[in-house]
Amino acid sequence: MQAEDKEKLGLALGRIPSGLFIVSFFNHELNQHDGMLMSWIQQTSFEPPMVSVCVQKSRKSLELIQQAGYFVVNIMSKQNNSVIGKFYKGEGEEKFVGAKTKKAETANALILEDAVSYLECKVSGIIETAGDHSIMLGEIIFGELLVTENNDPSVHLRKSGFGY
Repeated sequence: MQAEDKEKLGLALGRIPSGLFIVSFFNHELNQHDGMLMSWIQQTSFEPPMVSVCVQKSRKSLELIQQAGYFVVNIMSKQNNSVIGKFYKGEGEEKFVGAKTKKAETANALILEDAVSYLECKVSGIIETAGDHSIMLGEIIFGELLVTENNDPSVHLRKSGFGY
């Protein structure tokens, strides 16, 4: 593909809207809570309720979540920018400092209490793709709406479809 065509495609692809989510899990290697900012999460089944989470193959988090067996999808709102910013790069428990959290009952992961809602999920499979992301499937075992007013989820549009 010519550079000019790739640039045009990137602008078009970047217009696909996605949400902003904090996926939290328990890191057994470090014996601590962990989390990362994600944007490619989608409901994939009504029965049982499931989500798909696309994780960059180079991230250690995919392996760590598989080891944990469970994770929480925190659905972030437009009002959560200060919390979202802490999770922009890397992983680690220190990102939860200052955030109101509670521990999920089943997932042993942290719920961000200021999120719009959350979904506790059990890892039910990993789909390896030819691309640079793997698709992790999670069966939703519990979820709850946390914020009832001003709870519009954060929507993310990228400048280019070839990068975050």
